[in-house]
Amino acid sequence: MPPTDQSSFTKGFSVQNQHDRDRNGSLLVNIQSRVLSNLSDLLTEFFHKMDDAFFDLAEQSASNNEQNLYFEAMRELRLHARDVDTELRKELAYQFDLLQKRQRDDEAGNHDSDNLSLVDKNRVEVDVALTNIRNKIRTHYPELQLQFCRRLNQYLDIDWLNESNNPLGCDTLVNAFSRAIEKLELPLKVRLMVFKYFERQVAENLQQTLIEANKILADAGIQAEPKKAAKPAPETTEANSDSKHHADQPSSGQQTAEATPPTLEQAFASNYEYTVAFEQVQAIMANFYKGSLNNRLFAVKQGQPAPELHREDLLNVLARLQSAERDSLQDEDPTNNQYDHQDVRLLLEHQLAHTVRERGARKLKQADDDVINLVSMVFEFILDDHNISPEVSLLLGRLQIPVIKIALADKQFFSNVNHPARRLLKLLSQAAIGWEKESVLQRDLLMEEIRNVVTRVLNEFEVDNLALFSELEKSFSSFLMEETRRADTIEKRVLQAAKGQAKTEQARSTINQLINDRMQGKTLPSVVIDMIDGPWRVLMLQRLMRHGRDSDEWKHCLKTVDDLIWSIQPANAAADRDRWVKIIPILLKEICSGLEGIKHPGLEVDKFLSSLWEIHGQILQTPPDQQLPNSRKVDHTISEPAPGNRSASTQQVSQSVTPDKAAGTLSAIERQKLKAAERRALLDPRNNIDADLRKTLLTLKTGQWIEVHTLEGKIRRCKLAYRDASSDLYIFVSRRGNKVLETNLDSMIRMANADELRLLENVSMWDRALSNVMSRLNRNIEAEPAT
Repeated sequence: MPPTDQSSFTKGFSVQNQHDRDRNGSLLVNIQSRVLSNLSDLLTEFFHKMDDAFFDLAEQSASNNEQNLYFEAMRELRLHARDVDTELRKELAYQFDLLQKRQRDDEAGNHDSDNLSLVDKNRVEVDVALTNIRNKIRTHYPELQLQFCRRLNQYLDIDWLNESNNPLGCDTLVNAFSRAIEKLELPLKVRLMVFKYFERQVAENLQQTLIEANKILADAGIQAEPKKAAKPAPETTEANSDSKHHADQPSSGQQTAEATPPTLEQAFASNYEYTVAFEQVQAIMANFYKGSLNNRLFAVKQGQPAPELHREDLLNVLARLQSAERDSLQDEDPTNNQYDHQDVRLLLEHQLAHTVRERGARKLKQADDDVINLVSMVFEFILDDHNISPEVSLLLGRLQIPVIKIALADKQFFSNVNHPARRLLKLLSQAAIGWEKESVLQRDLLMEEIRNVVTRVLNEFEVDNLALFSELEKSFSSFLMEETRRADTIEKRVLQAAKGQAKTEQARSTINQLINDRMQGKTLPSVVIDMIDGPWRVLMLQRLMRHGRDSDEWKHCLKTVDDLIWSIQPANAAADRDRWVKIIPILLKEICSGLEGIKHPGLEVDKFLSSLWEIHGQILQTPPDQQLPNSRKVDHTISEPAPGNRSASTQQVSQSVTPDKAAGTLSAIERQKLKAAERRALLDPRNNIDADLRKTLLTLKTGQWIEVHTLEGKIRRCKLAYRDASSDLYIFVSRRGNKVLETNLDSMIRMANADELRLLENVSMWDRALSNVMSRLNRNIEAEPAT
């Protein structure tokens, strides 16, 4: 445990019987220490955000009373931030105490009832805010919470810990925080804002804390119990497993597994797949019957018996719409595809209303209604999603009717990741993530191939020929393999150049350091300083790159610098005259040979050797304690920026440079040290500015796609092909393998803050859309109760 964690942990927040715990419960000690440390960091960031928010609100206030309200809130939070942190720690330490004693918290259910003395109306608003926080924690980390509970139950040999009452559970954290701010004098409006920011800054950032807590237990050999899959099929997923865990909950909203959005690691991994059982879909859709086709089109109450439209009639309607989409695609001009996508759901409703009246039916089968509504919402998300270019998403949006037909015929479509149609959709979306509109002079082979796939589906697909999707997947895969092969060839050349550049930068850094070590603090003639910092640096770089650090050529080059600096010190000449006399002719010969080796102008070589001969003559006439004429003291020191605001750090660095140097006359060493100082300030873990963004960019994996605004005003899509941590170099290439962007961490942070850089998720558009739609429906269950 780090010293900072240990010191805070032993200030009264540890459980009783410390010695017994160290002997018998060291895992709980480690978990508690890590949890409390992480939560303190989250709370610190939370209070910073609150302070900034209240300050902005105060500046924008329309009246003095409102402005005073926010200033008083700022003052109250600043005064009691440490108290809130302390109380929260005590509350959670109490929960770990109970775990050590294997006792349940019988008062947990009463915490909410006595934590605030509010009138009934205010009480209701506070309860709603606290419930929202609980739901946020419950829905964001179901798998991590489940694993943590199972491991703790196994370690402590108990069976009553669950996702709500464990030390990181939704009830535990919410109760602890509400009690921690109980004594703060905050008006209801401000208190509700505090709860909202706690939800955003703390509840939404618990993932790393849960991961570390699980890791401590896993490293000790305590594994989560194997989950019981709902079906023996290999594609059974975490979402289906979660549904069994919640099966004993009373309400329909709780009976369904929460649709968990992808984590950061999942979202940027191409193999992320989302599944949901159709039974879960029906349970969720039952809460939103008001928006169903049966209710909106036919005014049929939920559960009301009425004649139902036969499946064949519904498929006939879908076939007509599929034909209309096919005809529309054929009439579209591919060179000018500013296509305004038709509202398929609206067209479907119009056709259904006519067909239902014609057939004498009064409603759709409920399962058919649920399928149509869910697929329509998924495609609405796809059309609005910026993860894929609008031109491609509009084209793929034409597959909505075929997907509805597939889902009607096979309800396992939502839970089967190996369904041929889902595999094809995944392949299309992964290929399309890097698509950019080509110039008018270049043939767009990828868009042509995607259009061909969509056209064939609209022309040939019927409910009984799923083999079409397998055939299209195979042909499209072959196309992508050939395109990838060509792109890889180009990309390899780009990376070879990038690696060479990184190697050169590393060599320059090494030379800067070596020269700085030899010259720093010494008083030397200006002509010698300029020669070493100029042409001789070029020679050093050439020999280091060509021969390496162990070569005689490099060692001779470095020794010449040492001999030159030693020879122009009057004190050295007086103390060791014999060596000084012997070294002069050898030195002049080495310098002449070296400068001629890099084809330095002959006149410049002669001029320097003449100046050096004159300097050596002056040394014979200069007392050892005096400096030579036209000399200056070498000082490459640049003050280190203090941690904190990055712009402030950069300002401090800039202030340490003298005015003439700020004008653009920095030496190579000074430029290198300035860059290094700025980078250290940027990477300083104590620098909370852009901490999350910085962490994300530092952990980018090769292959990660981004969308970036270039200096030419274009929007480009490119993927990370190469990253060198030592030189802070990021190389991004296009889908074709050509270099699009060469940048560094500082520039990427500035671009992201200016909304000029956006990370793209390399996942199937269907999985991404289905996950987001199900998550949104789950969040709205309480807001839109079933009618």
